[in-house]
Amino acid sequence: MKQLRDATVEALQQVQQLVEASDGALYNQPSVHSESGIGRHVRHILDHFLALQHGLDKGSIDYNSRHRDSDIENDPSLALQLINQLCNWFLHPQSSIDERPIKVESEISLKQQQSMQFDSSLSRELCYLINHTVHHVAYAKLVAKELGLSVDNNMGIAPSTASYLRQQGN
Repeated sequence: MKQLRDATVEALQQVQQLVEASDGALYNQPSVHSESGIGRHVRHILDHFLALQHGLDKGSIDYNSRHRDSDIENDPSLALQLINQLCNWFLHPQSSIDERPIKVESEISLKQQQSMQFDSSLSRELCYLINHTVHHVAYAKLVAKELGLSVDNNMGIAPSTASYLRQQGN
């Protein structure tokens, strides 16, 4: 579980790098090709982490119940505070971050409001959050580059792709 917690923190640190690179003024500047700026992606990522954190206390994670449109979307200092709190939570786990079965609720239909509950595990949900974070960091990195921000090219690359690139000597 420690390896998974550490990998989750690595993903959150990429989010932190994006927030820091945005220099505040460009934090929620939308892309020419999308309505979403870096701040909206950051808020979306962190909403999922908060859903996990709150769900662990209740024994059921509800990814439908997110904060959408919170101040984190527009205030990079709030985003950095939350990222720091989440990293500390994963690095110095309470008894709530241990392997166990957990229920997950999520919407499943694009055409109508329809949710289902699934059996999962904390490990599986952390793996999901890592991949979800990488996916949104990749989008936010494109926005950052479009805005002329300097960001690490390795940011937003899936773990398996990063391993492949290391094997290729890249």
